[in-house]
Amino acid sequence: MEYLSSAMNRLTKPQKDKITQFRSITGSSEKVATECLKSSGWGVEQAIDMFYTSGLAAQATTTGGLDLRGVESMYQRYKEPGDDKISVDGITRFCEDLEVDPTDIVVLVVSYYMNAAVMCEYSKDEFTSGMVRLGCDAIDKLKRRLPELRAELKQDAKFREVYAYAYNFSREKGQKCVQLDTAVGMWQLLFSVPEQRWPLIDDWCEFLTKHHNRAISKDTWQQLYDFIKSVKPDFSNFDENSAWPYLLDEFVEHMKAKREGR
Repeated sequence: MEYLSSAMNRLTKPQKDKITQFRSITGSSEKVATECLKSSGWGVEQAIDMFYTSGLAAQATTTGGLDLRGVESMYQRYKEPGDDKISVDGITRFCEDLEVDPTDIVVLVVSYYMNAAVMCEYSKDEFTSGMVRLGCDAIDKLKRRLPELRAELKQDAKFREVYAYAYNFSREKGQKCVQLDTAVGMWQLLFSVPEQRWPLIDDWCEFLTKHHNRAISKDTWQQLYDFIKSVKPDFSNFDENSAWPYLLDEFVEHMKAKREGR
């Protein structure tokens, strides 16, 4: 034990961070994580592969009642042949097994738990860590959790987290902003939750499509949520001198003119 403590003290911060990441995904001990990472040259994905292929996972098959071999089996079912990720076809099979449509908002919540970087793709790290966070080592377990995940969106705090996550998730690889059609689709999906429904969502999307044929910035995305939560649908408490993005100012003017028949 003293030896392990001494060895840990000699590690750099990036190496300690990788040990933490490895353990969060595999549920392994600090010693096993360190050994795998050292043997793989401190590559996290390579170390995880070693963990599952060397028999080490079989020696530590559970973490809080989670069967890590079951998680690995799930990943292998959906990953692309010859590639170390789950792509469109695998995600389609994943959704079929869950008996949900790929456009169902609960899939977004599952992706949020994986912290998936982009749409239509799960890396091994993302999928595995997501299943560990969700406590699911079999597709039936995840299926049983779906009602609970849907219910989480009723809570403003959780909805805000998923809303913020959805922006980066919606970006195409290499792009800083979200394309307008993607943003509109994501807004329609997010605000389809009855408890989070915004009465002006259709007006907002129509306004953007007709008057703002450009990508959506992160600032606009984030401030729209604040706008929705603080400004009444009739704009009676809208402060024209407040620092809203110009796009929201224009939307308010557009809606006022529309309601007055101008």
